[in-house]
Amino acid sequence: MSRALADRSPSPTPSGGRLAAGARKFASPAVKAALRRRGAELAGLALGVAGVALLVALLSYNPADPSLSTASSRETTNLAGAPGAILSDLMLQGFGWAAMLPSAVALGWAWRLATHRGLAPFAGRLAAVLAAVPLLAAALHLVPATAGPSISGPGGAVGDLLAGLVLNTTLGVFGAAGHLVGQVVIVALAGSLSFAAIGVPLLAWLHLGRGAGRAARGSAALTTTLLRRPAPAEPPPWQDQPDAPDEAPAWDREPAP
Repeated sequence: MSRALADRSPSPTPSGGRLAAGARKFASPAVKAALRRRGAELAGLALGVAGVALLVALLSYNPADPSLSTASSRETTNLAGAPGAILSDLMLQGFGWAAMLPSAVALGWAWRLATHRGLAPFAGRLAAVLAAVPLLAAALHLVPATAGPSISGPGGAVGDLLAGLVLNTTLGVFGAAGHLVGQVVIVALAGSLSFAAIGVPLLAWLHLGRGAGRAARGSAALTTTLLRRPAPAEPPPWQDQPDAPDEAPAWDREPAP
C-alpha cells in the first residue's frame, strides 16, 4: 500500500525545475558581482550629484540670505535654495574656505566608485575627512592677509580656534621655534589628510592635468582659428585697370584743323 502511494506522489514539474535553475543562475557569483558593480556606479552617481549641489550652494553663498545666523525676510538668492543657504552659512562660518573639501571628497569618492576602485578602508577614509576639514581650516587661517568667505576669516571659527591651540602647544614645548614647528605640523597634516580623504591617486591627478591642458590648448587653437579672418584676395591686375577706348583706324579719323 505504501509502495503504491509512493508511486502516486507528484514528481517535480518541468516548470518548477526551470524556476529553480533560474533562481540559481540569478544567485550565481557573476550576477552578484555585476549587481555590486551597478550598485557602486549608482552610489557614485549619487555622491557626484551631492558634491556638485554642495559646491553650488557654497559658491552662491550670500551672507544676507536668511539662515541660522541671519534673520531676514528677504528672498533667498542661494542657487540651492533655503537649505543651501543654511548649510553654506554653517560650513563657511565654521570652516571658511575649507568647507569646499567635503565637496571635493564627494566627487573623489564618486570617481572611485564609478571606476570600481572602492572606498576601502572606508573607516580610515571617513576619519581622514573628519580630521582634514578642521586642519585645513587651521592651515588657511595661517595664510596672511587673505579674505575669507565670512567675517570669521579664511579658516572660519574652527580654524582660528584650532590654529591657536596648536601654536600655543608647540610654543610651550619648543620655545621660540614652536611657532614655526606648529605651522609646519598644521600644513603637513592638512595636506596629507586632505589628499588621503579625497582618494584620487597622484597618477590620476597627472592624467587629469594633462587632459585639462590638452583641452585648453584645443580650445585656444579653435578660438584662434575662428577669430582669424583671412585677408581679402587682391584682384588680378587686369581687373584694376579700366578698359581703354577703342581707337578709330587712321583713315577714319577726322583731320586735325
